[in-house]
Amino acid sequence: MVRATPRRRWAQLLVLVLTGVFLAVPGTAAHASGVNLCAEQVATALAVQARIKAHNARPHTFILPRQQLAYNAYNLEAQQLNAAQAQAKSRLNACLEAMRTLEDTRAGSPALTPPRAADLKDIKDAAARVPAGWRPPPPPARGKPWRVDRNSPVRPLYDVLRELSPPTFRNVPLRGDPRPGIGSRDLAYPASTGYTVGRNAGGLSAVSPDHIIPLAQIIHLPGFLRLSPQNMYQVVNARVNLQWLSYKSNWSKSSRSVAGMSSADPAWRTTQMQLEDDVVKVLQDTINKLLRSQA
Repeated sequence: MVRATPRRRWAQLLVLVLTGVFLAVPGTAAHASGVNLCAEQVATALAVQARIKAHNARPHTFILPRQQLAYNAYNLEAQQLNAAQAQAKSRLNACLEAMRTLEDTRAGSPALTPPRAADLKDIKDAAARVPAGWRPPPPPARGKPWRVDRNSPVRPLYDVLRELSPPTFRNVPLRGDPRPGIGSRDLAYPASTGYTVGRNAGGLSAVSPDHIIPLAQIIHLPGFLRLSPQNMYQVVNARVNLQWLSYKSNWSKSSRSVAGMSSADPAWRTTQMQLEDDVVKVLQDTINKLLRSQA
């Protein structure tokens, strides 16, 4: 009579879940909102952990060959739970990494915030109106504005997201740069113009958060329409895609590349065009990560 105990690594895996996933959240202490923004992935990982705990609690010593079938079934379940745990951890880590990138962890950057339930419903309802397999039109030439036509299937979704983005900020840095002060030079234009930042009706400097990559372009990025409503909200409000611009320069830029701003300072325009190239790659990479986290 032989007693056989299946090889198990569940104690080690449980420690890995608790210390490697739920506590070691990417980002600084001031930017630890990722767990709240990845609630679905956290719930999945916790559910797998509960199944592991139940598996470990069952008898795991078997008499062979009489209990061979039970022994095999126990080990098969262990393998399946191992695979489920690895997948859950991968999905959660992909979501956390994506949120950290969107949040922009530079000092003072405002943290991402969860959307309201009503806003999520509006996004979900509008996204559901986009026909399956819909393909966006070709992108405009650089310097020409991105447009979402009134009769476009994505227009209802665009309108909902437009109402929710960008957020209202006061004296916070965006991309590491503080809010320009009243009377400071408007860097979007040559110094010879003498353009400066004015004062708005609220007594603050007349600047606003600008989408480096416009919302009309974001909604057409590959994979965006397959994001969950929560992830759509976070991508369009990505702190890494926001910068301070004066009212004048923001209005002049509109939903296009700065390449189309003929009156802009040449050095500023060159820097901004490179920034656009960099940020659109970050957004696309982050969308891809979020899609993997949803799988």
